[in-house]
Amino acid sequence: MLDDLRRLRELQLEQARALAAADLDRLSALDHERKIVQARIVPADAPPLGSADLAEARALAQALRRGQDDLIERASAARDALRGEMGNLGVGRAALAGYRPQPLGSSLYLDRSR
Repeated sequence: MLDDLRRLRELQLEQARALAAADLDRLSALDHERKIVQARIVPADAPPLGSADLAEARALAQALRRGQDDLIERASAARDALRGEMGNLGVGRAALAGYRPQPLGSSLYLDRSR
């Protein structure tokens, strides 16, 4: 169980790096692995933890909780930044105008044909 908790913490730190790098493929792969590790964390036939292991398990659980809160804040900030960028996009003809090349010369005839 402690090994799984440690691995969850490592995965969480890797998720934070993937989120910071906007690497959504890596983030998905890490989340998939997290689900697998999390599913096996407390088997029904697991012996009770000793006091030292229990203290470490509690510390890891607290670190995981804080890390999850941090991931949620980072994801929210990334979402808000993307929302701001998308809000600045033009729509319809205004958006198409952004794709037109700048005029190469000052010929009135050539500028009208673009």
